[in-house]
Amino acid sequence: MSQPTIRANAGIYELVWEAERVGVRIDRLHENSAGLRGEITVKTLLPGTSNHVHQAQFNLTSTTSRRTLAKHLEERNPETVDWVGIIEDASVLVLRAYREGEPVVAVSDIPARVGQRHRLDPLLIEGHPNLIFGDGGTGKSMLAQYMAVLISSGHHHNGLSPIPGRCLYLDWETSGVEFKERVDAIEAGMGETGFAEIQYRFCVQPLANDIETIQRIVAEKEIEYVTIDSMGPACGADPSDPQATIAYFTALRSLRVTTTTLDHIPKNAVTPSPYGSVYKKNLSRSVFEIRKDQEQGEDAMRLGLYHRKSNMGKLILPVGLAVDFTPETIAFSTCPVPDIPALAEGMSQKERIRGFLLHEVRPVNAKEIAEGLGIAQNATRTILNRFRGKDFTRVSDGPEPTWAVLGRDYK
Repeated sequence: MSQPTIRANAGIYELVWEAERVGVRIDRLHENSAGLRGEITVKTLLPGTSNHVHQAQFNLTSTTSRRTLAKHLEERNPETVDWVGIIEDASVLVLRAYREGEPVVAVSDIPARVGQRHRLDPLLIEGHPNLIFGDGGTGKSMLAQYMAVLISSGHHHNGLSPIPGRCLYLDWETSGVEFKERVDAIEAGMGETGFAEIQYRFCVQPLANDIETIQRIVAEKEIEYVTIDSMGPACGADPSDPQATIAYFTALRSLRVTTTTLDHIPKNAVTPSPYGSVYKKNLSRSVFEIRKDQEQGEDAMRLGLYHRKSNMGKLILPVGLAVDFTPETIAFSTCPVPDIPALAEGMSQKERIRGFLLHEVRPVNAKEIAEGLGIAQNATRTILNRFRGKDFTRVSDGPEPTWAVLGRDYK
């Protein structure tokens, strides 16, 4: 009997015996006191034959289970194949790979990063879980669909630069029809249609309970980016329960792709944060809050994205997006967050000061900044001095020194 090749990806193990023309896939693995159980699919690769041979639940650690399966395969497909040997090899190899887990590697052998750090620069960190949270009706889903359109198509738009890749949208909130209508309108707002190829799945079960199926979808369709809309139903438990949140992020990690999770915000929160367990923010590598200007009417909205956490570098300045609607289109464009009072409220004082200085055509003093922003002069001076050399630079000295954004050239 020949030696099989084995390939493991996202919890799915595929083995091929080239000489015997047999393929075996084992997935949905779970280990308990009864052993390591999973689902096994056996197929023949012989031309001119039915591809499928058998599919069943299977205990990899049970001699009886191996013997029974091999006997059934001999009856079902009485070719000159050593089914006992194939099932034995499949069980041992998968069991070994499953229990060994990830190999230990020398840091010097880890390849350097190739390309940009972000799947969608500057918002979504590549290869890690990202989180966007905000109140209901703030445009989270619309923004997520817009980002998926950009990543799927590779379009650079409004200063957002994607690494193109296959996208999967996991939806616990709406339907496929509504999703398609929204994507079609976003494409039309960009001036063309039919260019984004996004895989969509209507979801009901909690993510951790359904992760084996999602792993299979990600592996088979070569998905590189996944959106989860939204975390409440996808988590499937009390959002304050840390175990449910940890299980959710563990399931996400098993996919080995870039992800964006949408989440809600508690009512009357003093400090903006995702609803429930602190692990939501702790286990996400990049976190944005989204706010909406409520004064734009039915045909438009203005969105502010505020970077609340990053494990991969400095926080970026707030990003403003204008969204304008017609019956057939949803058009995204940029807008200045500091110039929209409802959105400027979401900025920190340091961000507001930096935005103010960026709009000035000359260096200005703390009194001018404070009057322009409506904040206290003492607070303005404190922030300018605290972040001197990091974000701001003092251009002139004297009783009222003037300030500029670090690196700003007024020539």
